Amino acid sequence: MLTIAQIREGLARPGKSQKGLAAAMGVDTSTVSRLLAGKRPLRAHEIPVILGYLEAGSAAAGGGRCRAMPEIVQIGGDRFAMLPVYDAMVSAGPGAEAEETPPATRIAFRVDWLKRVARGNLGDLVVLTVDGDSMEPTLRQGDSVLVDMGQQRPGQKDGIYVIRTDGGLQAKRVAVNPTNGRVSVISDNKDLYPAFVDLSPAEIQVIGRVIWLGRQVGT
Repeated sequence: MLTIAQIREGLARPGKSQKGLAAAMGVDTSTVSRLLAGKRPLRAHEIPVILGYLEAGSAAAGGGRCRAMPEIVQIGGDRFAMLPVYDAMVSAGPGAEAEETPPATRIAFRVDWLKRVARGNLGDLVVLTVDGDSMEPTLRQGDSVLVDMGQQRPGQKDGIYVIRTDGGLQAKRVAVNPTNGRVSVISDNKDLYPAFVDLSPAEIQVIGRVIWLGRQVGT
């Protein structure tokens, strides 16, 4: 159960305020003041809204875009973020078109686990589906991948990234040469798919880093 002490602790973080919480809840600031003073009960339907506001990251410095926070639900003593799952296919082959569409569904991830594996705002996390075989055996056709769109600088951490090309979205290993900043885009299925090396960073658009995959076993 969310406590008043936890709400006070959350409001003490940078970028949080009673006014902001009131706006998120759709009430006036006096209602929040009474809630924090113990003069008003905390209603069950308000808990996900309050958690969502307290967990939301601040907009990035320099005017970066802050995406909408996923709904936070509390089950027993655990908090879960309902992350969006999109129909967009992430090609692990020649490339697949992807459009900006509403999420097809949502999937629950524990908030404490997400905070360990992600870099920042939970609103930067989306789930996409792999299409193709160029990243086998690491990624296979139909795999679900959790993508952190807050991680768009492969030079800070090599790994598997979703990149945008002329053909759409692709999942590839992206590595940056530390001496000259040139980029390599590599497929794990090296026998069938060549690597592209010595690219300028301007030649690729990084969408985010793959930080988790889920796979169906059997049919």
